[in-house]
Parts: sequence; structure tokens; C-alpha cells
Amino acid sequence: MTPDDVRRTRFGPAPLGHHGYHPGQVDALCGRIADTMLGRDHLTVAEIRLAEFDTPPAGQRGYEIEQVDDFLDHMCVELEELRHGRGRLPARHGHGPLTHDDVLRIQFSPPPYGFPGYLASEVGALLDRLAATLAHHGPNGLTAQDIRDVTFHLAPAGEAACHRDEVDAFLDLVAVQLEKAEVGRH
Repeated sequence: MTPDDVRRTRFGPAPLGHHGYHPGQVDALCGRIADTMLGRDHLTVAEIRLAEFDTPPAGQRGYEIEQVDDFLDHMCVELEELRHGRGRLPARHGHGPLTHDDVLRIQFSPPPYGFPGYLASEVGALLDRLAATLAHHGPNGLTAQDIRDVTFHLAPAGEAACHRDEVDAFLDLVAVQLEKAEVGRH
């Protein structure tokens, strides 16, 4: 999705008899998301997830809540992909490959309410192995194929969980980077 797509996004009206989200406030947040994608704003995934909207002006139904929430969940994943260098926009100069320190700083969002996520302890264990691989570049480290073959259990209710789309997007990035490193060694 491009920044222009984000700006042009419109949502259906809330069902009759229900109040939706304030259209002007939702549109303003979409504008900030588009600006963030272009590097003109610094909206975080956490700020998007914590966004609250007023009810629409009197006489209006507002935007359908579920459509807006689903879109914002998708945009959180898009922004994470951009942050990790997988975006459709050109990377800025100075962004090199993922490092050991980068991996140690990664924090995935929890899954959207009502959706299962990957078991956080398993994701954390993989991040530890990946950090060791990037720190040592040894023959016993993870390979691109190892990353592609990774599967995580879904977290049971009440257990810490990671957003599946964010983790999957990150693993795609890691697999590509490891593959390039493997080709460079041969």
C-alpha cells in the first residue's frame, strides 16, 4: 500500500442505529500514517494501536468501527515492514543489513484483540539464536532455509503473544538477508 492509497482510503458507514468513528479524526490519522511512510512524520505502531476516536458529529453515523480497526491493524504491519527495510519506498542511505544489536531491540506488537498470536517465548528464543548468528557469522548459525522452516505454536489465552504478520514479515526479511550472506560466502 502506498502513502497515496492510505490517504484515499475511505470506510463504509456504521450500521444504522450504531455510532461509528469520527470520520475527520480517522482521516487525519490516515494522513499521519501516509506522512510517516514518506518520512515526514514519526507515528509509531503503539500510537496507532492506542488511537481513540470520538463519536461522529450529530446526525452522522461515522465510519464503521470494524473496517477502521482492521485497516489500522494492517497499517501497523506495513509500518513495521517499512521500519525493517521491506517497504515499497526506497531505503534511506545509511541503512545496512540487520545487526545483532537490531535483533536485540526488536519488540513485536501483541496480536489484534480476538486474534491468536505466536507464543512469545518461542519467538524470543529464535531472536536469541538469530542474534548469536549475526554476532558470530559462524558455520553453526541459522541459515535462510532454517528461517523459512520455522514454525511457532499459537499462544494459549493468557500467554504472551506476538503479532503473527509482524513476525512473518520480519522472518521474510531475515531469510533474504541470510541468503545474500550465504551467496557472498560461496
